[in-house]
Amino acid sequence: MSKVSNHRQSVDLARFLACFGIVAAHAYALEDDWVGHLSLGLFLVLTGFLAMQSYLRAGGRYNFRSRAERLLLPWLFWAAFFRLVDLKVSDSPDKWQLLQDPWTLFVGSAIHLWFLPFIILATLLVKPVGKFVTTPERLAGILATLVLISGPMFWAMHYYAPPTPLSQWLYSLPVYTLGLLVGVAHPMGRAAWPVIAAAVIAIGAYLVTEAAPWAWTVFAAVLLFEAFWRMQIQHKVLPKLGQAAFGIYLLHPFFMLVTYKFAGPEVDRMLATLATFGMSWATVVILRRIPIFLRLT
Repeated sequence: MSKVSNHRQSVDLARFLACFGIVAAHAYALEDDWVGHLSLGLFLVLTGFLAMQSYLRAGGRYNFRSRAERLLLPWLFWAAFFRLVDLKVSDSPDKWQLLQDPWTLFVGSAIHLWFLPFIILATLLVKPVGKFVTTPERLAGILATLVLISGPMFWAMHYYAPPTPLSQWLYSLPVYTLGLLVGVAHPMGRAAWPVIAAAVIAIGAYLVTEAAPWAWTVFAAVLLFEAFWRMQIQHKVLPKLGQAAFGIYLLHPFFMLVTYKFAGPEVDRMLATLATFGMSWATVVILRRIPIFLRLT
């Protein structure tokens, strides 16, 4: 394999825009929305790709424990934070009940936190995929396998509607794995192969879900990644945007509550999106000036 490319600031922009899309999807609260799936898909492809880059740069070494611990602390902190928020604002008589559903152990006190334990577990795939997929033939085989297993996963997600976070994980695992394989395919000079596989996966998702609005987002997420990866843009503000994206994602449900509290439930959804995103972004910028919050955002 050739040397892996260095970090590109266009990736920071992609991460920031994907975060905005997720906030917008939550503000609009649409069923089977494509904006949220596309934004999440791009975030997942970026995460998988960057993880594989890190593995390849390290010559095949990947410290799962240190990376898991890096995500575990934010997960525990923000789970506790949103638990306190829930106790403050909830009128439910059972709000003091700690465990109503065992799956909430993987979610915490806010649904959006499902992403952190998913990434912790998903990083277990980085080293096996990196060690096994070392030839174009193996890359083709793994992509074909991913195409075959993604259909049943998307069918189960769409029709069975498993509890949170399983529903989110069923969508995320194939897309994250695609990101890992994009990270392998680029150094091999086979960047088009995961794009083709993503197109086939999207067609399969379209068929098994009977044209769900989000079905095409798997393909679009990989295409968007490739477009951003090829952008030759440099600006000192771009890395700061990328650094803020994770914290904005973690904080935005709180500021969504603030927005609806002061603007009312009938507030224009785009205004709610911009207000939520803006307040979250500003808070993250401030918090990241405090050393301990560098690890939490």
